[in-house]
Amino acid sequence: MKVSIHPASTDFNQRAFTLIELMITVAIVAILAAIALPSYDSYIIKSEIRTAQSDLLALSLNFENRYQRRLSYPIVTVALTQEFPGWSPSAADNFSYSLAKNTASEYTLKATGSGRQAGCNITITHENKRELSGCKYADGNWL
Repeated sequence: MKVSIHPASTDFNQRAFTLIELMITVAIVAILAAIALPSYDSYIIKSEIRTAQSDLLALSLNFENRYQRRLSYPIVTVALTQEFPGWSPSAADNFSYSLAKNTASEYTLKATGSGRQAGCNITITHENKRELSGCKYADGNWL
């Protein structure tokens, strides 16, 4: 049996990426990221607004349920989550929820944005009138 040992290859015609090719690839990826990140940011902001709208709608249903049972809306003097323990807002990190108006015959619920949602106000009334103001990337449509 004959064993032959080949010396280290000195062939400089090996195929590899050049520095220019790698720099072009990095530039293309950077351009794509610069285009995609603002779209992703607007998607996240819109989804947070939709979540706050869902929270307000769920709270409104709690008020309406109480009205159906007692023929008057509750006068809330404690935190909303204490008055309605079954209601737990999903967007509590970005929105605070309050009662703008609260009587036995009417209510106005309000979600006020904080952080990147600062200036965003969402309201719903006992008559199901819905308003959205100051919200970035929102088209004014409610759920």
